[in-house]
Amino acid sequence: MIIAQQKRDENIAEYLLYMYQVEDMIRANKLDIDTIEQTLISKFELDYDVKREMREWYRTLISMMRDEGKEKSGHLKILETTVEQLHEMHHQILNQGVDMAYKEAFNRAKANIEALRMRSGHGGENDIQVALNGLYGLLILKLKKTPVTGETMKAFDTIRELVAELTSRYMEANH
Repeated sequence: MIIAQQKRDENIAEYLLYMYQVEDMIRANKLDIDTIEQTLISKFELDYDVKREMREWYRTLISMMRDEGKEKSGHLKILETTVEQLHEMHHQILNQGVDMAYKEAFNRAKANIEALRMRSGHGGENDIQVALNGLYGLLILKLKKTPVTGETMKAFDTIRELVAELTSRYMEANH
């Protein structure tokens, strides 16, 4: 809750990746608030009121996931909407044709995004969703300490640079 708000204010892409992780943690705890309290909330050295707010935040997310049918997979509508806003900004920047640094970053990442799209089997997702899903997958591999080849890391570097450029522009426009 606290981390999510901080990330949302500072870096929208980090916020989205963090929230994807929160969704997965909720699922790993079987959408059970008592289990989440034991495995997550109780680990924080915070006062009672803050822990109560965290519990309510998780309870709200659980309710949203159930209401939206996201118990097993997928992302909450609020996150999907944010990704759609990023994607719209991505297209606006490319269509205006004046931000050459962004266009170059996209051109470097484009083939790697397409490769991710093909490997994931999610052909209908927009470029930014594919990029974020790929970065989240890489994060999970790193957390599991799974080796990643140098070639794969170079490919993800182009995607990371594109997302960083887009995030920078988004944060400027929305703050």
